Amino acid sequence: MEQINLSEKDIALIEKHLGKYNPFFSTKEEQEQMNSLIDKATALEAQLEAYDETAETDLLGWYLAKYKQAR
Repeated sequence: MEQINLSEKDIALIEKHLGKYNPFFSTKEEQEQMNSLIDKATALEAQLEAYDETAETDLLGWYLAKYKQAR
């Protein structure tokens, strides 16, 4: 598994997403950061063939959990 690197801003945005993130009221920077996080999470999901793990959960929540497990 490739190493997951998340900045404090990434973690804060994922946690915001898991709470009440609304892309219509987010900044352009947050939208770009969110798109990047989704791309990275999707790539890891494919690499690990973890579709069963992510089927009933939030993809970014799963990605953050994987990050925390690796620490």
